[in-house]
Amino acid sequence: MTENKTEKEFVDGLLAKKPRDTAPEWIKCNLSMKRADVIRWLESKEGDWINVQVCEARSGKWYAEVDNWQPTKKASSAQGPSGF
Repeated sequence: MTENKTEKEFVDGLLAKKPRDTAPEWIKCNLSMKRADVIRWLESKEGDWINVQVCEARSGKWYAEVDNWQPTKKASSAQGPSGF
């Protein structure tokens, strides 16, 4: 992968699927979970929250990917050394 891109991380046991053609318009996505795999994966993670994005591959297949985005830390104030 290139330097700017991080390795994709997937949730073990979680599948995202496009809704069936006859689904009501308010259904945006179907998720299927293999409970034992998802629980094992969750227990291996730290923190209270895990963000997941449902994406569409170039092939048209849907998948769930962990969103590991973190805000960029701001540099210290540009006003000079503290106390001035």
